[in-house]
Amino acid sequence: MTHSVDALPIQPAKSRLLITLVVDTSSSMLEDDRIGELNQALSEWRAELMKDDHLRRHGEIALVTFGNGHVQAVDPSGRTTQATTPYVPIAEFSPPALQAGGVTPMVEGLQYALDLLAARRQFLRKDGIGLVNRPLVYLITDGVPTDSQGHRSDRWRAFAPALRQQENGKHLLFFAFGVKGAEAEVLSGLAPQSWRLLADFNFAEVLTFVSASIETAAAASARSEPAEVVHAKVQDRLDKESRMDRFLRGGPE
Repeated sequence: MTHSVDALPIQPAKSRLLITLVVDTSSSMLEDDRIGELNQALSEWRAELMKDDHLRRHGEIALVTFGNGHVQAVDPSGRTTQATTPYVPIAEFSPPALQAGGVTPMVEGLQYALDLLAARRQFLRKDGIGLVNRPLVYLITDGVPTDSQGHRSDRWRAFAPALRQQENGKHLLFFAFGVKGAEAEVLSGLAPQSWRLLADFNFAEVLTFVSASIETAAAASARSEPAEVVHAKVQDRLDKESRMDRFLRGGPE
């Protein structure tokens, strides 16, 4: 008799791996139905996550969006519109269809994600549950930060040092992934050692990169290493993933 991975029992874990997706849902995501591509990619990504036993036992995920509705935590389980509990077990990850619109409050979205993460860490600590692995925070965008009027904003420059401080203190690992429309200056400024800019709108490839980085960053050998060492390992893994993808597509390696 065969069983789906959803049917397998999830054993209580004494530690957690916290994953936070910070996703752009601004009006630019309406072009070429990018938001539809993202929704499909997120739906298919769930099956990939469920293949990882370690993630299923220890992983929790939160989904923060910035754009439509300004900044909000969306229920990653898809049960409600807004999250009453921002983090849910990986086994419950079934994101709702995201809607796009509005400006691009990227910095506000990132700050909100860090606040949610800090609150979750404190709650787990009070319950005696540790974080063996550093939390992982992922920015996924197709644009540049704007102010409330939709004008380009450089507030990310002042925010970047806060991310470096968090990483240097081994409080988290931050990654920035962009598709066509995003800017290398912003991505590399926020994540100097852990950014990627794709030439198209392939959100499925972005999430493949996320999965590969989770596997590498969550390895036991990476737990005590400095952020720059972990990022170097992740980048090496992503380079190999990219070369393999180009090979399978019949393109140049």
